[in-house]
Amino acid sequence: MRFTVVAVVAGLVIGLALGGRPRHLAGRGLRLWPLLFAGVAVQAVGARVGDTLGYVLLVASYPLLLGFAAANVRLVGMALVGIGLLMNLATIATNRGMPVRRSAIVAAGIATDEEVASLHIAAKHHLERPSDRLMPLSDIIPVPGLHEVLSFGDLVLSVGVADTIVHLLRPPRRGRHT
Repeated sequence: MRFTVVAVVAGLVIGLALGGRPRHLAGRGLRLWPLLFAGVAVQAVGARVGDTLGYVLLVASYPLLLGFAAANVRLVGMALVGIGLLMNLATIATNRGMPVRRSAIVAAGIATDEEVASLHIAAKHHLERPSDRLMPLSDIIPVPGLHEVLSFGDLVLSVGVADTIVHLLRPPRRGRHT
């Protein structure tokens, strides 16, 4: 979550540094934006309830988020958001949650090797098991400064979020006159 916040802030800072203005956001007309809020809300509730219901809510949040991304794919960067979401969904659906590599938890500074076994892991995640598949797409990338472990899908999604924000802050393109 913190990495997503960093992506949003980076998009804002870069967009403003390149001459973008917040006033350009108003005229962009994000399509089906309630799907974004609904997807985030469903995912947040799923993380709180845990077990089977948490997993069902987590998976149910992805069609909402993907619907928002698809409705706005015309925006620069939004295709990357959709690809990142699909990568995460593939891993979560395949493994009944997002596998997290033990060594990445330690490298991120979340817990020591001895503490990992007793660590409370949110409903969305579970420690990597021998039966887990798609591990290159799972949470295996430690980010020590943020005390987080990311997936490749998280990275793709975050680049897409930052890119989308940068371009939303820029003036809208005008049609050419012939």
